[in-house]
Amino acid sequence: MSSQSKHRILIVDDDSEFRHSLKRILQKAGYHVSSASNGSQASEMLNKRVYPLILVDLHMPGKSGLELLSEVREKSPESKVIMMTVDGALDNYAKAMSAGAFAFLHKPVKMKKILTYARMALNNNLN
Repeated sequence: MSSQSKHRILIVDDDSEFRHSLKRILQKAGYHVSSASNGSQASEMLNKRVYPLILVDLHMPGKSGLELLSEVREKSPESKVIMMTVDGALDNYAKAMSAGAFAFLHKPVKMKKILTYARMALNNNLN
């Protein structure tokens, strides 16, 4: 994996304003960022490229974040997935973590916190 691909991030969120804000912040931090507005679009992207880090909204129309997480675990087990949601239900946290999520963040989440988790996930990937 080239050093450039080690810093590739995919954002999957149906909230376009949040997705674009997050993309700008991560690009300013030096990451190569792609985005998808739903799980199906993300699946197509995952068929073409490996993303060391994927930020996924839990609740999206169509394919849910948990379904996408399961797919990522099959297609790209080395990728780290950070789940994000406004829903703070403990059962969703438990499901995501037991399915292999790297972290579970509650929205609204501060961009500084997302950057911290992104660095941790990608550094973990590089070891």
